[in-house]
Amino acid sequence: MQTRTRDGLALLLAGALLGGGIAWLLGRRQESPPAPSALDAVPADALLVASLDLPALRASKAFASFLREEREIPGLGKVRDVCGFDPMAGLTEVVLAIPAAGEGGDFGLVAAGAVQSEALLTCASKVVEARGGQPVVTQIGSFHAVRDSSAEGRGEIAVRPGGPILLGGGAYLRAMIDAADGRAEPVRESAAHREVAREVGEAAARVTVVLTPEQRAELERELAPGGGARSPAASVVAAGAGVALGPEIAVRGVILCDAEAPCAELGARLRAARDARAEDLATRLIGFGALLQRVEIAAEGKELHARVSLSAEEASALVARLASLRALERPAPAPRLPPAPEGRGAPPPAGDGGAPDEVVAPRRAKPDGGAR
Repeated sequence: MQTRTRDGLALLLAGALLGGGIAWLLGRRQESPPAPSALDAVPADALLVASLDLPALRASKAFASFLREEREIPGLGKVRDVCGFDPMAGLTEVVLAIPAAGEGGDFGLVAAGAVQSEALLTCASKVVEARGGQPVVTQIGSFHAVRDSSAEGRGEIAVRPGGPILLGGGAYLRAMIDAADGRAEPVRESAAHREVAREVGEAAARVTVVLTPEQRAELERELAPGGGARSPAASVVAAGAGVALGPEIAVRGVILCDAEAPCAELGARLRAARDARAEDLATRLIGFGALLQRVEIAAEGKELHARVSLSAEEASALVARLASLRALERPAPAPRLPPAPEGRGAPPPAGDGGAPDEVVAPRRAKPDGGAR
């Protein structure tokens, strides 16, 4: 091949590669960046991680009613009336995380989806002011956070353009921001949580729990007091559960143990507990007895699996019963005292020659309704 021909082909090839590279870069620029996942903001050392796939739950007949309920802010009214919009409407994923270390009650909440960051910050400030607080907006990493400066330690809400939304308190909120900003490992990098999630499988609602060595040692001490025999539950390393939605509702749970023998013994105890609970009268009355009898519990080496499936109609009926029970457990609203008769002013305040304020408590009803 002549030198001029060879050089021409080389230039043609280089031009084609360069043109293809430019076209690829332009195509990449036009692509929208992937939406942030709520799991990206959960620190890797979380004890418990619970996630909800909101679009899948909204599409389910059994669970959609829970997401359609009007959300309220205690003492202030409906969220939409206070904020002018419902922040939950555009969300696609919600994750609850509990840290392995920290004070009792610490938790973090992460929400991802279509997020109106500025409107959310304004709404959070309104809520703080309506409760008599002093809202303060600060920047932490790529997030802006709102907190009540008059009530330190009650938690903060943080958000950045495009999301996610973070809710937590103090150090754990900052740990979530570090994970979201890439300064700390997210829970996706936790091999233990990944293994449990893989065993549970795809699910619209999923929970994974990973115990630290210190927590396992404490659990063993509590389950075997006084130097007694080791409880098989002390062999638990991690656990998880998930609910998969489809023509049938599939519920699956898994427990990972440190040895096969205690895992098998734990399975036998759980089967006995299942049978006893299924025969319980209260369980049967609310319709869970037959469902519990269908739960399969089997040990597979160092893993213990529990599985059950039910139809969408069965799931809807059970969810409706749970909703009715929840309504019965809600406390009744406090009775309102009648207004003072006209012509009688308010009692004089204490310290001004008047009697001290009297606390009026409603009488406790007698067991027979006061008939006697």
